[in-house]
Amino acid sequence: MNNIKSQFTKKRPLQLWLSLAAFAVLIVGLILSLQPWRTIKSVNIDSSMLTAKQVEKYVGINSKTPLWRIVGQEQFIAHQLIKKDSKVYSAKISLENNTISIKVVENVSAGFIKKQQQWYRLNRRAELKKVSQPDGSAPIYSNFKNDQSLTKAAITFSKFELSLRQNISQIIYSPTKDNSNRLKIIMVDGNTVFATLKTFGQKMVYYSGIAAQMESKGVVDLQYGAYSYAYGAK
Repeated sequence: MNNIKSQFTKKRPLQLWLSLAAFAVLIVGLILSLQPWRTIKSVNIDSSMLTAKQVEKYVGINSKTPLWRIVGQEQFIAHQLIKKDSKVYSAKISLENNTISIKVVENVSAGFIKKQQQWYRLNRRAELKKVSQPDGSAPIYSNFKNDQSLTKAAITFSKFELSLRQNISQIIYSPTKDNSNRLKIIMVDGNTVFATLKTFGQKMVYYSGIAAQMESKGVVDLQYGAYSYAYGAK
């Protein structure tokens, strides 16, 4: 009996040392994987409405942030950014080597429409939300007879660059005998654009270049080509 007890007592220190060794290996492995001495070298931010400083402040990340604070936390950081600012629709965080990239998709207001004496705001997916009145931040839609056309126009508008979105005041569904899907677009700069709903998104990107070459205010016709003429010329 004493012999068995003696063997058991001798094994206990060996098991303890093995456990300590395994724990030490785990700690060393953890330190090597996290590498707490490494920091972010650069932060790349892709955002059209928020400044780089705003985004960095919201997520608490800069060029001196320890790398271990980000590894495995990308989705959590993106969620925090969305919660911080109502202008953020979604965010994607990616980490490559010592560089973190943050892509921000803004919660674009696609415009306003009045239905049965009630104003609604459209978001980037053309979903409606009641508002008291337009705030001037996005265009007013009018004369749309069905939700499908309105949805397509609003979603297309939401994908434009900020500078172009800010230059559009009204989007009017204005069908003719020759073009049943014609849009009449009133620009903030004083011009009027005629476009076709189907190609609205593809052709409006050329507007700025065409408008810059116009000697006076007028019409930019993007229905079946791309040309302009002064008011009163036709």
